[in-house]
Amino acid sequence: MLAALAVSSFLVGTLIGATGVGGVLLIPATIMYFGGLGTHEAMATALFSFLFAGIVATASYQRYGTIDWRVTLPVVAGSFLSGYAGAHVGAYIPARALNMVLAALIVFSSLYSMLPAGQGTGLAQRLSPRGNTLLLFGIGLFTGFLCGMTGAGGGIVSVPVMLLFSYAPLQCIATSQVLQMVISVSGSASNMGNGFIAYSMVWWITACELVGIGVGAHIAHRVPVRLLKRMVSGLCMAIGVFIAWRALG
Repeated sequence: MLAALAVSSFLVGTLIGATGVGGVLLIPATIMYFGGLGTHEAMATALFSFLFAGIVATASYQRYGTIDWRVTLPVVAGSFLSGYAGAHVGAYIPARALNMVLAALIVFSSLYSMLPAGQGTGLAQRLSPRGNTLLLFGIGLFTGFLCGMTGAGGGIVSVPVMLLFSYAPLQCIATSQVLQMVISVSGSASNMGNGFIAYSMVWWITACELVGIGVGAHIAHRVPVRLLKRMVSGLCMAIGVFIAWRALG
């Protein structure tokens, strides 16, 4: 079981590093390989691991010079303010309902991320610098609350939404790497108080995840942007359908 979780964590790390999306797969993986772990505990454990994943991923993307801090900082600020509130609300939602919210969120996001290049709203290009800052801050608030509530990595929400507003795909992915770290800090503060984090397994998950992130970041800077966008949308849809199937079952 431990070996299977290690492989899953490595693959999830690779997806996070390459697309900014994929951390949510840790939730069904931990439930599957550790049957005594409930939905709330699995979500909290996954979210906590994203702190370390975010640090490594941010360093990798910064080394490539991909992070545009003028775009990233407003998103991060919004998510930090709302992540704690999301985790607090999620603690009171039944596990089945929480899984359905997560699945609906992911499928909805995937539909938007399937928009062809150049067919987003184009809003990012039409707004003033001040308007862009407010829009990005709002995206951060929305992302932080939902990801804090469900334990998902920030990219599952922020990447599709930013693509909708016509931000560059690689820029969206780079922002999500910083975002997962900040949401983890904010949301985990609430989860620690509720005793949801399974510390006995989080370090093993994190170590394998970090190796995968290094591989994924290397892939992201060598794969065409169009292919990256397809990877994000296809992955979102597959994850959403899988989680909905498990919740309904």
